[in-house]
Amino acid sequence: MNAIYKLVHNRMNKLNKEGKALLQLRVYLWKKQRFFSTGIYLTPKQWDATNRKVVKHPTMVMLNKQLRDMVSDLEDYEIRVGDEGKTFGFGHIEQYLSGAKDIEWLAFCRKHLEENKQIKYSTYRAIRSKLNVIEEAGIIVSFSDLTYENVLKFDYWLRNKKKTTSTILKYHSVLKMYINHAIRMDVFTTQNNPYLKFKPERPKPGKRKYLDIDEVKAIEQKSFSMKRLNQVKDVFLFSIYTGLAYADICDLKKADIYTDPEKYKWIWRDRMKTESEYKVPLLPQAAAILDRYEEETSLLPVKSNQKMNAYLKEIATLCEIDKELTFHMARHTFATTITLSNDVPIDTVSKMMGHSSLKTTQIYAKIVDSKMKSDMQNLREKLEAK
Repeated sequence: MNAIYKLVHNRMNKLNKEGKALLQLRVYLWKKQRFFSTGIYLTPKQWDATNRKVVKHPTMVMLNKQLRDMVSDLEDYEIRVGDEGKTFGFGHIEQYLSGAKDIEWLAFCRKHLEENKQIKYSTYRAIRSKLNVIEEAGIIVSFSDLTYENVLKFDYWLRNKKKTTSTILKYHSVLKMYINHAIRMDVFTTQNNPYLKFKPERPKPGKRKYLDIDEVKAIEQKSFSMKRLNQVKDVFLFSIYTGLAYADICDLKKADIYTDPEKYKWIWRDRMKTESEYKVPLLPQAAAILDRYEEETSLLPVKSNQKMNAYLKEIATLCEIDKELTFHMARHTFATTITLSNDVPIDTVSKMMGHSSLKTTQIYAKIVDSKMKSDMQNLREKLEAK
């Protein structure tokens, strides 16, 4: 071999705003030298010039392996070119590095996922599932595959799989999340982020389905001969009168219920989905449901979401409700029929539902037709009185 490879850092004493400089590969060949970018930025303390390795860096093991592989691959490539009877030059190095092997993308993502002890298991499982689908697509395998063209190909691949726009957006969110993490970990550069150019399509806001007050009363006043249906009815009504989502009811504990000095009962906790704090004063209907199960081990007899939705279909039929009941419809009903339609201020509703943004709550405000009619009737009466 004629080429000599040496890693050098901060050779021009130029640090960026973060106090980091580019780690470069210096190649001596045919009495000349050239510098090639490794794409890795380090602070002076993160590079051991004597041993030529990354130190004191969160991913130093991975980066050192990447650098060793880079030099080893170039040496092997130089031998292959020589075996073919060709003269190895800087052009070969530049061409090879442009498509060189790099850190395996999915391995990087999964490593971070496994090391992240802060996320809930449901989130972990959802991300793991999406990474499996990304692997199945086989389009984005390594960091060098993170290009605008490949992200676009992956988007087309998902659409050909008949994924909804909402689901496709979640896959892009996972990719973007790990790309941003890679940028923060200095194993990927901001300028190469494909999402600077690619903008995923966002789903159009769907119409939120909810029950009107007559339908709520029909369920409330119906008594079923089967215990399981009465239990499902109670949990569903509890959601209607509190706005709690299924996951939050499953996680609800007696310690989350407290009584204030004026003897009002409250739910005060963080939402499972957004971890936003929410406080809900218990309406008499919700408090009565809790009282019915006071002697039970669990706060409420919650079944699996799948079973809840199956039994709700039976309840809809028996109550002669011509809507496909799902458990999440209860939360929509709380926002519309129970609160906004009864003049509860939207910021109060937002707080009770644990929304991280008022814009989410405003979606419900737009669909309360009865509230619009009532407000316009009040306006008519005021105008007529003048």
